[in-house]
Amino acid sequence: MRKPLLLLGSFVSWLIALLLIVSAGLPERAIYTGVSQGDGPRVAPEIGSLAPPFQAATLDGSIDSARLLGQPLLLNFWATWCAPCALEMAELQRLHETLQSAVVIGVNLGESASAVSAWAEAYHLTFDLVVDPGGSIARLYALRGQPSTYVIAPDGTIRHIFFGAADAAAFIEALLPLIG
Repeated sequence: MRKPLLLLGSFVSWLIALLLIVSAGLPERAIYTGVSQGDGPRVAPEIGSLAPPFQAATLDGSIDSARLLGQPLLLNFWATWCAPCALEMAELQRLHETLQSAVVIGVNLGESASAVSAWAEAYHLTFDLVVDPGGSIARLYALRGQPSTYVIAPDGTIRHIFFGAADAAAFIEALLPLIG
């Protein structure tokens, strides 16, 4: 007799909690995954949304993602300690050399410019490498892990996201429809 009452009480408690959550209302999606721009597109780190803009230091100067509008962009997040990132570097370099109508940018997370520079030299990288020691760009993109790669259309919308390592062929397949 006691067990059925406990089960009923537990069920009623869960039901009340669920009703309270629903009655309080859930936030609009843009509140927790991006920023609304009035009637315009939402800025968020997901497919179909505008890519979050950023300005950052590179090994050779600085970069402003807003100035890259009009070109397809492949934005790769990586770290020197990440084994899959190391495998992917040659693929990114090959892509950079093969598909010159697209911009390739690597965003290093949490490491010094000297560590990134040594890595670039060891892997013979010639595409732009951003140094993001505080992880501010990673936070904009709600980064879940490295490597992560965002394919961004010339209009600034995210068209494809790779979680984990990918090869140049996969990147090219995602970029080709964006090249005019």
